Amino acid sequence: MSIVIAILIFGLIVIIHEFGHFMMARKCGVLVEEFAIGMGPLLYSRKSGDTQYSLRLIPIGGYCKMLGEDGESGDPRAFNNKSLGRRTAILSFGAIMNLILAFVIFAFLTSVGGFTTTVISEVLPGTPAAEAGLMIGDRITGLNHTKTHIFEDLGLELTFSNGKPMEVSYVRNGQEYSVEITPYLLNENGVESYKLGFRVISKTGIFSERVEGFERASVWESLSVPVYQIAFWVRATVQSLFKLIIRQIPLNSLSGPIGIVSTINESYTQTVQQGGGVLDIFLNMLNLCAVLSANLGVFNLLPLPALDGGRLLFVLFEFIRRKPVPAEKEGMVHMVGFVLLMLLAVFIAYNDIMKLI
Repeated sequence: MSIVIAILIFGLIVIIHEFGHFMMARKCGVLVEEFAIGMGPLLYSRKSGDTQYSLRLIPIGGYCKMLGEDGESGDPRAFNNKSLGRRTAILSFGAIMNLILAFVIFAFLTSVGGFTTTVISEVLPGTPAAEAGLMIGDRITGLNHTKTHIFEDLGLELTFSNGKPMEVSYVRNGQEYSVEITPYLLNENGVESYKLGFRVISKTGIFSERVEGFERASVWESLSVPVYQIAFWVRATVQSLFKLIIRQIPLNSLSGPIGIVSTINESYTQTVQQGGGVLDIFLNMLNLCAVLSANLGVFNLLPLPALDGGRLLFVLFEFIRRKPVPAEKEGMVHMVGFVLLMLLAVFIAYNDIMKLI
């Protein structure tokens, strides 16, 4: 079942991404030669206008093939003949659609399930938070000069703190204060994490049943929290990649499709074992879909060859140089980048398999 769910999640994320390119290409007057759902051998196709709509065998992935995207064409409808602004919009809109999908899902989940705030509900005795004088009702607004809007922000900064002292900013009775606190390492069920020593308030969603002792989220919170959640995953992805480059995070921590399927399987199994029904499984899978969609949107905009961000980099070079990079040279760079990405994918797949073993 987890494999089927993974295929559905991957399929939705990629189709939304490619549809973003397709929609903006059509809007900008670019000829789309083929819009494909799936990869590999052709199962079915239908031509409408100048575009072939295809269904292919492997149910993961898809693509939007545009005239003049990987070479030069004299056709005025070709991608390479469009203005810098239009090409930028076309290349960017796949990632933008992924972020929009993430927002819609997060907004739905927040509305029906609620969210966790950064307002303290309990200070644990004898912990660094208690010794620093934090009190119930204090709202944590920053850790090490990084703004914190949702509970996930706190967890990310604590994870990257490595136990070093942190400057904690908080608001009490409308006044902002700051104090230095050193996190402590807590082992819960075999999982180690850094903590400060307090618990925070959770709110129920605007469409969820009222629960005694829990405040219901406002309409504004239901719309702003999803934005903060997307910002959190964007920041988490970028920071993790940076720490990977400077070797603060080991290479074997990388995960690819196999690792993601394993994560989906673990989440599915855990939900079932805890007595969760179909609705609980559906909501958990939706959350994973939103997280993966946000991550894909960020990753595709990285300035790496063969990715949308790499192509955007060449558009920027053209803007600076006032003339395009020769198509054959750009194509060569993207080809080398694609080969390197495939090698990285093989390494990640091997790493995921070894973790499973």
